[in-house]
Amino acid sequence: MLTRRFWMTVIMLSVLIFLTMASATLPSLNSNTNEHVYYGYVPPTTNIAGGEGDYPGEVDELIEGTVISYTVPSGVAILDVVGLEDDTYIEIWDIYSNVMLASDVIDKFEKKFFYISAGSFFKMVSSQRVAAMLAGGAWVFEPEGSVGGTSTFYPSVTGGFRGREFVFVAAPGTHPYAYSKDRIGYNFYLFALRETDWSLSDVIERWSAGGHLKQRDSHTTILQSRKHRFEYNNGAGNNVVYRLTTTSDAVLSCSALGDFVAVPAITGGYVGRVFYAPVSVTLEEEGRSAAFIVIPLEEGKVTVYNEALDTIAERTFTSSDVENRNYWYHNLGIGRFKLIVQSARNICFMVGQTEGVVDMDHLGDDITFVGAKPNQEVRFYAPTMAVVFAPEDLTISIDGGAPIRMEKDEFRLLESGCHSVLADKHVIVEILAGGSSWNDWGSYLIEPLDIDASFDVPEGFLEKRQEYTTYIIIAAVVIVVIAAALMLRRRGRRAARV
Repeated sequence: MLTRRFWMTVIMLSVLIFLTMASATLPSLNSNTNEHVYYGYVPPTTNIAGGEGDYPGEVDELIEGTVISYTVPSGVAILDVVGLEDDTYIEIWDIYSNVMLASDVIDKFEKKFFYISAGSFFKMVSSQRVAAMLAGGAWVFEPEGSVGGTSTFYPSVTGGFRGREFVFVAAPGTHPYAYSKDRIGYNFYLFALRETDWSLSDVIERWSAGGHLKQRDSHTTILQSRKHRFEYNNGAGNNVVYRLTTTSDAVLSCSALGDFVAVPAITGGYVGRVFYAPVSVTLEEEGRSAAFIVIPLEEGKVTVYNEALDTIAERTFTSSDVENRNYWYHNLGIGRFKLIVQSARNICFMVGQTEGVVDMDHLGDDITFVGAKPNQEVRFYAPTMAVVFAPEDLTISIDGGAPIRMEKDEFRLLESGCHSVLADKHVIVEILAGGSSWNDWGSYLIEPLDIDASFDVPEGFLEKRQEYTTYIIIAAVVIVVIAAALMLRRRGRRAARV
């Protein structure tokens, strides 16, 4: 079984080899105050398998009702980019060698994809906000197997991971042909923060669906997404790009197998007191278990609930826990979970599932991102390693150490374990969880706008619903008893008269 130490060693050696091939100084790029910047690192991924037999590396996706097929080269991951506005100019840069990898113009609702080589540290700069997902591995686009897909939160159009409009390329889920319906990992997982109407359509408007959700209710389905050639995913829609609108705030995610996800707070960013996250372990296999991690930034009580606000587990953190960067790791077992977390003070929250062995060393495989506002501390657990990116020149303290300077586009590697990051400017961190292999991983990228989004806790969100069914039944029984008593009394009077 491959351990996190093995993967960390592989990654470190790959980075050292890569660094010897380029200059140690990264020239400053021309700054643009209106640019949107997204960072990422491609782990030592396995090749995308594609169709079996005569079609190695070949994948299909549905674009405007037509199946488009192409062959994915070896040694790459795929970066999908969806335009949210017309005439959006994008550039993709290798941030170590300062070489532009690609540039293009993308329109609203249009999707383009780019190959990014394994081992690359890159950034994407866009003139307007976009939705971008990075994914890779042999089985990530495998619709008919039992282990395909990944998990991620979809960013909203306006920023952050909560809103009323989402335009997105559907992430790969675990699909209906994975032996049985019970094993579906849905790539459309809508959760209502308030009572809401919702409307979903592919962006060419040939397919649509909608409905109504009460507060804390959810709706799931499988949507069309990229897949191995000549295989089936039975997803809805005639395009892989979709638009969701709601009348009240909602959260949208993909929840499939083999995941590890840093959960955004309901109030915005990655530090908060209220969180929601689905976790779906739909394959009953030895070594698999859903799990969550709570990392406190302040002392206080934390309670983890299900969607009905029944308590699953709770724990109180002390000032010593905070000082020593202690965390709470909790296994949930097999099943589908919709977790709601309430904390008395600020925490960070992560969810995932194990593969091979039920312990923290085997979470994933997956990548995920966290970020922090200027002068905000963020904490996280890295099962394999983490990469800290500087979107601008900044001063940063890592794990409580002495402040150090990082130049724009500079990155630093952190070993596995629990970490703390505090900087005077925005900071973005990619967290890697190698699981037992890099076979199916992916995540949406984030930018500072996703970190800055701020919201209130929805009214009534943490209040249990009043269940009136029992009271109605009791009232009905009382009415029947009274009616029966009155009838018996009347009969008694009639009998007495006779």
